Amino acid sequence: MDNRNLSETLPYGKLAMLGIDKEKADLLPQEVKEKLLSGEVTPLMQVSIRAQNGNAVTLPLKLQLVTDRQGNPALMAYPVRAILETERNKALGLTEQEAERLKKGEVIQKAVDVDGEKTRQYLQLDPETRSVIHRRVTEIRLEQKLKDMEKVNDIELGTQQKQQVRDGKPVELNVGGEKVSVGVDLREPQGFKIIKGDLKEWERQQKLRYDELHPEYLGLVQTDSNRWEYRKVVDRQSQERAMKLHSPKENVSQSLKR
Repeated sequence: MDNRNLSETLPYGKLAMLGIDKEKADLLPQEVKEKLLSGEVTPLMQVSIRAQNGNAVTLPLKLQLVTDRQGNPALMAYPVRAILETERNKALGLTEQEAERLKKGEVIQKAVDVDGEKTRQYLQLDPETRSVIHRRVTEIRLEQKLKDMEKVNDIELGTQQKQQVRDGKPVELNVGGEKVSVGVDLREPQGFKIIKGDLKEWERQQKLRYDELHPEYLGLVQTDSNRWEYRKVVDRQSQERAMKLHSPKENVSQSLKR
């Protein structure tokens, strides 16, 4: 992803829609601002959104700064959901088979209608929020990443291996006598990840559920002392609010992009 337009300033106007005014945005921890500006998915953040009835609803979600088709910054929001619901992802047109693959931790590629334009997108389920992360295939710049990896490690990927990576499937390589696995991971800043280990290790890491490893489910909360602190932000009620806030016709990600 070309971050030239993202490195100048935080998207204050978009953040304000989430109850994060300029002062609160400037007080975000540096690590969170860096993740946001680099295009990486942020940690969980507890925000306040104005519902249709005028009430403020507290909602835990993750944010990601991407670029639209004109190259302008666009803010994506991934709210916490109890489960992946295809009805709440109508814009992605998920089939039952595709939804099952996402639940298993796979990355899939398909044509998606975004803002009236059909584009090839990679789709991946975020294990913490159960929201679908999606980015244009062209943003990942996969071909250049594969060339760089071959050059640095003095290896040559086969045609079939390269096609597997393009399709969103990880591949296992032998680099200097050690096994490494590479593939698309939309949670990474560049949408691409290299790990030490075979495909079983890749699969193990992709299937890790944050809430199983961390029952406290920490996220960032704006406290009374006017600073952001890591606290428990997700519980059953917050998940229910996240589910009820948006009808199937309305989606946080799309409303923020507009």
